[in-house]
Amino acid sequence: MKIGNIINPDMQRRALLALAFTTALSAGTTLAWADAITLRVAYSADYFMSSPDLAKKWFGEVKDGFEKANPDTKLELVPIQGGYDDFLTKLSLMYSNADQVPDLAEVPAPEIGQWVASDLLAALDDQLAKTDWWPPFVEPVKKEGTVGGKVYGVSQGVNTNALLYDKTIFAKAGLPADWKPKTWKDLLDAARAIKKSDPNVWPLWVLTGTAQGTQGVVLGALNFMFGSSDPEFYNEKDDKWVVDGKGIREVLDFYRTASAEGLLAPASQILNANGPGIVAPFLPKHQIGITLGGNYVPQIWNNVICGPCWPEGEKEIGIAPLPTSEGQAPGIATAFSGWSMVMAKASAHPDEAWKLLNFMFQKDLSLEVGNYGGLVPPNPAYISEKAYLDFAPSTQKGFADLLPVARSAPSNAGYKVWSFAIAQATETLVLHPETTIDQAVDGMKTYVAGQLGDDKVEVRK
Repeated sequence: MKIGNIINPDMQRRALLALAFTTALSAGTTLAWADAITLRVAYSADYFMSSPDLAKKWFGEVKDGFEKANPDTKLELVPIQGGYDDFLTKLSLMYSNADQVPDLAEVPAPEIGQWVASDLLAALDDQLAKTDWWPPFVEPVKKEGTVGGKVYGVSQGVNTNALLYDKTIFAKAGLPADWKPKTWKDLLDAARAIKKSDPNVWPLWVLTGTAQGTQGVVLGALNFMFGSSDPEFYNEKDDKWVVDGKGIREVLDFYRTASAEGLLAPASQILNANGPGIVAPFLPKHQIGITLGGNYVPQIWNNVICGPCWPEGEKEIGIAPLPTSEGQAPGIATAFSGWSMVMAKASAHPDEAWKLLNFMFQKDLSLEVGNYGGLVPPNPAYISEKAYLDFAPSTQKGFADLLPVARSAPSNAGYKVWSFAIAQATETLVLHPETTIDQAVDGMKTYVAGQLGDDKVEVRK
């Protein structure tokens, strides 16, 4: 027999291994990766952070760092494009499709309640109790992600809101450079002086409108609600939503007065679906006298975000807290709202998903996402960090100092209904200031009762 016909056992084994390796490669994998876990992470591509590039950069850093530390786990990043409501709609569709459910998602905190009500999110209390970074979070921020006594959302930081005023416009109107209004009347009087001094300037920028969703309310009307003489709008004990009361009427009257006297920026701007994100470029043009805005607004002018770059803004824009309606205690008010990480209850890999969430909250990543998203850090110790303060030196501390008096909306599915109702009422008053307060209140009452039931509304005397 010829030697070429003899089968060598060692050669046979090597040939079979080579064939198996080649087959694995042709299937788009490798033997080493055959058992790798994939975690899907959904986030807003172009709404939350100050630019799409910054969102891509931060999540890219998370992916690279986590995969390096955990080579058996791969991250599938799912950037969701579109505005606020587009993002919520697309994310909700992902949750309804078993093949697309994200293990982790970055979401606006006021929306958490709706997904908890649908039993889509996992409670995180047990895991959080074992960390060293969760206990220092301030209690109101912890509560923002809490529904029914359980924590479902872990805050990446929050927006507080204050009055940003143009010192050049103020000087022309005879207003002080260190302006500190004590009442809403002081705010309106300053807007009146600005209008008188320069009719081409928009005296006051205050957001409203249903197109902005809950985000527009927390950046607009909710600040006034918390500064009113009766700031309570949800009766947690009885699970009822306030649709009429002294506080609500004060808020509605402010919007109506400002609109009737021509003190507001054009309705096409403050009612715009993208209203929260379009204000910053107007300030370098000295177009707006007073802006009720979040801490993300002045951050947009720094050389990292540059939307646009405006280094002079540090000296030309002042900051003052929004006063309470009549100067009553505590004297100032702000609503806050942030973005949070949540975990899907249906995650096939809950332990690995938690490991990733925990990784995201290391100090450097927390400071970076806060700056990129225009947030006050949820951990008070980070507020004094140079990386935070230097991102917008003239305003960062001022916004952070508001956190002790800041309040958030309840994490309850019904908040979305109440929020729409007050947005609709204030929008109506901006567009039609001849509308009476009674008519606006009746509209709120009708809408909330129609959506939640007559037994879910309350009138406060």
